[in-house]
Amino acid sequence: MAFFLEQKRNVYIEVQILSNHNKMVIMRTWILNTLALFVLGSAVGQNAYYTTLQSQLNSKYNLSGGAWLLPADESQVLNNLSAYGGTLSGSTTLAGQAFTRLRQMTVNTPGAEPWSSAVTCTNTQAISKGSICLMVVWVRSATAEKAKVNLLLERVNTYEKEIFLTTEIGTDWQQFIAPFDADFNYTANQLSFGFQTGFKAQSIQIGGIALIDFKNKYTIDRFPIELHQNYAGSEANAPWRAEAAQRIEQIRKADYTVAVTKINGEPVSGATVKMEMLAHEFTFGSAITANRIAGNKAQDNTYQQKIFDFDGKGHGFNEVVFENDLKWDAWEQKWFVSNADVAKATVWLNDRGVSVRGHNLVWPGWQYLPTDMKANQGNPAYLKQRINNRLNEILTYPGIKGVIKEWDVLNEITQNEDLSKAFAGSSGYLTGREIYVDIIKKAKELDPNLKLYINEYSTIDQGNVAGSPIYERTKQYLKEIQNAGIKIDGIGFQGHISSGLVSMYDVKNTLDDFYATFGARSKITEYDYGSLVGDSLAARFTADFLTMCLSHPSMDGFLSWGFWHGAHWLSNGPFFRLDWSMRPAAKAVADLLYDKWWTNTSVVTNPNGIANIRGFKGKYRITVSYNSRVAYTDTVNLTQNRTLSVNLPNTVAAKDLERENFKLQFVNPAPKGSVVSVTCTDVPLNAHIISADGRVLLQVNQPGSKFNILTPYTPGLYFLRVQLKNGQILGRKLLVE
Repeated sequence: MAFFLEQKRNVYIEVQILSNHNKMVIMRTWILNTLALFVLGSAVGQNAYYTTLQSQLNSKYNLSGGAWLLPADESQVLNNLSAYGGTLSGSTTLAGQAFTRLRQMTVNTPGAEPWSSAVTCTNTQAISKGSICLMVVWVRSATAEKAKVNLLLERVNTYEKEIFLTTEIGTDWQQFIAPFDADFNYTANQLSFGFQTGFKAQSIQIGGIALIDFKNKYTIDRFPIELHQNYAGSEANAPWRAEAAQRIEQIRKADYTVAVTKINGEPVSGATVKMEMLAHEFTFGSAITANRIAGNKAQDNTYQQKIFDFDGKGHGFNEVVFENDLKWDAWEQKWFVSNADVAKATVWLNDRGVSVRGHNLVWPGWQYLPTDMKANQGNPAYLKQRINNRLNEILTYPGIKGVIKEWDVLNEITQNEDLSKAFAGSSGYLTGREIYVDIIKKAKELDPNLKLYINEYSTIDQGNVAGSPIYERTKQYLKEIQNAGIKIDGIGFQGHISSGLVSMYDVKNTLDDFYATFGARSKITEYDYGSLVGDSLAARFTADFLTMCLSHPSMDGFLSWGFWHGAHWLSNGPFFRLDWSMRPAAKAVADLLYDKWWTNTSVVTNPNGIANIRGFKGKYRITVSYNSRVAYTDTVNLTQNRTLSVNLPNTVAAKDLERENFKLQFVNPAPKGSVVSVTCTDVPLNAHIISADGRVLLQVNQPGSKFNILTPYTPGLYFLRVQLKNGQILGRKLLVE
């Protein structure tokens, strides 16, 4: 997961901030005089702008109370601003706005990173952890071109974010308002507010800065969010949309031909071929927790149900990933459930058509590794053995081996370099990153069929584009692995979008670049968005982001990092609120995946017995009806252009496939050579096993109402046909594995 924090939306109890009669009298008098309904710790001496801001917050949002965390004086706040990487002008006056003074930050030369230049100030009053605070600032571009900035509130020295937003700013003044609940206790000068401006040569003007601490008087959802967010490519007529639709038509669909004949090869005209899509080839799902499903100790029936019924219409996930259960520490320490229960949940999901990704084998930062690794960082031999033991145990564990077919083998190697630095300079490890090659080779040795992904957040997540150091460093490390003779199976682009909604064009350019460079498959592995993104905007962005990903030839899947508020690392599940009501983003995704990009159709065979269908690639139930009766049904995976041959045993059989007096008892799929018990109250004359292409493979002539036959030894789809004394023929599908 990405290492920046978004503010959380929790529930708080409203408290009375006035504690004696004298204060109440003062408050009433002040209300009558100012109509602002504020009690501010530093109200004495505040200038007109701050009184106006109080009135705005009260009249527009019904918010009162609070304490200034910066001086309630425009000149003093602006004079406290500091800057680096650019030129900060002195404070000047301004007319025609609610605020009266501004300062200008000018960057003449863009930096290597957005934080190469910045203008900031820090809190002058302490903040308690959990306090609900509000940020207010006015800003505009001082040139004709839009400015690009990161607006942020972060902890000094550790850079942990309370608010983070990448945005473009126009030439008109815009007021930015956003709430946050404090993740830490802050003393004075521990919380930094400001703008990172190193994106390009540009100038911005800033005024009307305020930070207000409301303590726990309101829940955070009472506060306004005005961040003027948008993203390049959001326009309804943006050119990328038609291009993406064309690519989706080309790469996500295939042509299917169904040829229907009688058992003697005669074409069947007028048969109805129905194709019902059951799942996409493209995977969609979420991070989940093993302890909430499969009868584990925190079983949650609603949570489990949503995995299989995401949209309330029976369409669900076809892939999931355990958020923590397979991580090294969690596995060894059994954080939530036993390893056996994790394996049980894995098999349980797989048996129900939901594949499980493994996350992750090695996350090479000391904070994500067992504590003994850091304690032995000077002993490469110990570290190597510890890694090999980890891989041996988890990749051969019953219920994991052969069931989980895809792993994040390495997680965030661009940002977490503790492990590589521990190896650097030792024999055979010039940079130390050679250990990554060893890890991949060992994993492949243990299971050659595994698809191994390298999972990162340094590109799409943070809006880094080609040319930025962290983006290029990611490519460098992947090239080192590739140059060591390792074929990279897949690249995971995490997708923690935070509040800085990325450009659709940047998404495509990044996917193009990595695909051209490495030729690897890719997935969005950890999608979510920040709590500062409004529901309507989140729905539009999520739909566009998913569309761009589905349209890219390298992309195989899209997973969110949690889907419900009640089990999300930021309590901000992108798809379901705490009461399980669907957020607009969930509906937007469902409308695309299970409607616009979903194939359910029926076609009547022509005189040659042919039905032609173009549909999305995926798993289908195919049903052939003839003479108003179901004559054939099967479930098949269709992932490329394909012709299917359907042989109807005869027209009589089509009328009687669902008779209750004909029963089979066998495991489905049936092991090869296993026993199928046939029971029929009408005494059968004989039974046939017929291959999918119509060949009779086995004939049994055995009188009596019950008999056993053996299944074929070659895996595949077969049909069991039983002929009764009266000439009727009954049939059932038989799948042998």
